[in-house]
Amino acid sequence: MGLNENKKSRIKRAPLSSREDNSQNLWPDLPQQLVQLIACESTLFRDICYKGVVKSWREESYKCSSRNPTPPWLQLSSHDSKSAENQPHIFNIAFKHLEFWYCKSRRDFDRYPKLHFLGSSHGLLVAKGDHLWDPVGRSWYCIPPWDSRDPFICAVLSTSPWPYTPKMECFVLVLTGISHPAFVFYQVSGGEKKHAWIKEDCTIVDPNCSNPSERRHFMRFTNAIGFKGKFYALSLQGTLAVIENIDSHLRITALGKKRAIPSVSSSHFREFMVDSGEEILLVFLICKTSSSIVDAVEVYRLDTDKLRWIKMESLGDRALFSGSNCCMSVSASKAGCKRNCVYYTHRSGDYCWWVYDLDKATISPAQLG
Repeated sequence: MGLNENKKSRIKRAPLSSREDNSQNLWPDLPQQLVQLIACESTLFRDICYKGVVKSWREESYKCSSRNPTPPWLQLSSHDSKSAENQPHIFNIAFKHLEFWYCKSRRDFDRYPKLHFLGSSHGLLVAKGDHLWDPVGRSWYCIPPWDSRDPFICAVLSTSPWPYTPKMECFVLVLTGISHPAFVFYQVSGGEKKHAWIKEDCTIVDPNCSNPSERRHFMRFTNAIGFKGKFYALSLQGTLAVIENIDSHLRITALGKKRAIPSVSSSHFREFMVDSGEEILLVFLICKTSSSIVDAVEVYRLDTDKLRWIKMESLGDRALFSGSNCCMSVSASKAGCKRNCVYYTHRSGDYCWWVYDLDKATISPAQLG
């Protein structure tokens, strides 16, 4: 269901600024008032999720007749810049505990001046190389070196690694964006485990892949979130898969029936998933014609029992934030922002934030202190 006509007429087309800050690539690229709130309440850091992905429709599929029974075919958008993955990030939060400041002290800057962040989940950052970083507790977890022959889309954790016990079942999942291997995983454990990544191919045909020129139609995953010990991953074509631990191996155990795509036509859209309390939310920033303009925003909630996406008309007291390299859900009253809204920006170094108001179905420049 799309926006009705009277709501459409009230939406202001929001251009995305092309201004870039070449001097630094901050992580997280959230509004400063939110960064300061996280610095004071470090538990909020666990709510930061990794960035989403930008998808676009193949031209031949997008222009096909509506009588064509095959669903349109999606690809990763060329507008989804990978430059951030090749540039080191400056960590942007100075946590305060027991009246001592750290993580931005001179000693810490000298030791960890810049890192490449490739994932954020349950309060840990996956840094390019061979470690997980807990910036609140200033701890490092060694993980196996990455095989450079495999692509790296994003990394997420199934759950928090705390408390750290021999029976703990915390997995690091890396999505490759290809089907061989479709994902790679490693179990963080206090027990004796093999210190190596385990690769898993996907031989399940994506029910929403319709490109006849493709030799293989196997699922390729581009987005995921860890929730209550399981992974919920979206394929390039918008198919939901549940990935679970079966005898210390991650296996696809179920697929959603409904395709996760915007309800309105578009040329590009950005999707991101966020853990919001006891719910998984999926947000679409929709560009109908130009990749530089967001025309509409849609928010869906996952019914984890029936594996279906339900469109939301209200977020209540919550507000969602999506920067170029992360996203999160916050209590609007605690953060001092408007409730029932989605705040977003697109490019690293782009400090022009926009807000979509679910009550009014309007897009306007965000007024952030």
